[in-house]
Amino acid sequence: MTNFAHPGWFWLLVLVPVPILLERYRPRVAWPGFAGFGPRGRPGWTWFRWLPPLLRGLAIAAVAAGLARPRTVGGETRIAGKGVAIVVALDRSSSMKTVDFPADGGLRTISRLAAARSTFARFVVGRPDDLIGLVAFANFPDLLCPPTPDHEFLVEVTDSIRTARAGDDGTNIGDAIALALGAAVESPPRRKVLVLLTDGRNQPSRARFPNPEDAAVLARDLGVIVHTVGIGRLGEGVVHGGDPRTGQATVSEVAGPNLELLESIARTTGGISRLADDADALDNVFREIDRLEKSDVRGRILTRYDEHYEVWAAIALGLILADRLLAQGRLRRLP
Repeated sequence: MTNFAHPGWFWLLVLVPVPILLERYRPRVAWPGFAGFGPRGRPGWTWFRWLPPLLRGLAIAAVAAGLARPRTVGGETRIAGKGVAIVVALDRSSSMKTVDFPADGGLRTISRLAAARSTFARFVVGRPDDLIGLVAFANFPDLLCPPTPDHEFLVEVTDSIRTARAGDDGTNIGDAIALALGAAVESPPRRKVLVLLTDGRNQPSRARFPNPEDAAVLARDLGVIVHTVGIGRLGEGVVHGGDPRTGQATVSEVAGPNLELLESIARTTGGISRLADDADALDNVFREIDRLEKSDVRGRILTRYDEHYEVWAAIALGLILADRLLAQGRLRRLP
């Protein structure tokens, strides 16, 4: 659809009849003629004497159209409103490669990390007005992407996350929160949120500080809300072979997310704590977080236009040239 950037220039259209009126009422010199003789037809070319002023009038109309800047919409770009700074700390310890996460209503099973990556990507796409960052952690945290409005790049970074190798394996929740807090605090938006996703307990390979509880207190003091999400199932008792001497079976505990710790972190900062044991539940958790963290600042739409004034400028130039050429031939007028 065509519109005009400066439609006020169309007032020049009132000048379109001026060349014709000037031709009609211009002064003339009386020449000897054949007024007393019988009538005869005028040469055909004399009717073209109105063509030059008509061309000049049309040139004025073309100039007016060009100055009004006709244009069509070439596309739209969304400008982020920077309403909320959200940093997601994603566990990438070796246990996250466990393929026990039902997806698509239980039709297939995927790894915990694959479920977390795809869910986070959908969450990012659904929040175009916010700055979102990503920290991946195992025994050591890495800031993969600071809070950014470039969500397309963030999704690409998320897809590249792999589970930790042996030298970096572990679950260091305290350091992950601390690094994510640093990224969130340096972001411009006033409201800052951290989302922690983990399938294990706080078990760094070596003693490191701060511990998760101290990191939660620091987040509270900085005004950052921390939502925690436990991924996987709670620890279940696994029966091993019986003791040959006593005949009694032994039971061991399978490690799972420490809900008590995650709930404590969320409660300290005013966030929520949830457990997700399949892909649909994880989607529901992120939808709940999305509802809780709505931004008051909405993105603006920047419209790009394709300009078409060059066509009208070319038409005006062509009409003026045609007028000048005609004025040099049989249609030339003496002063």
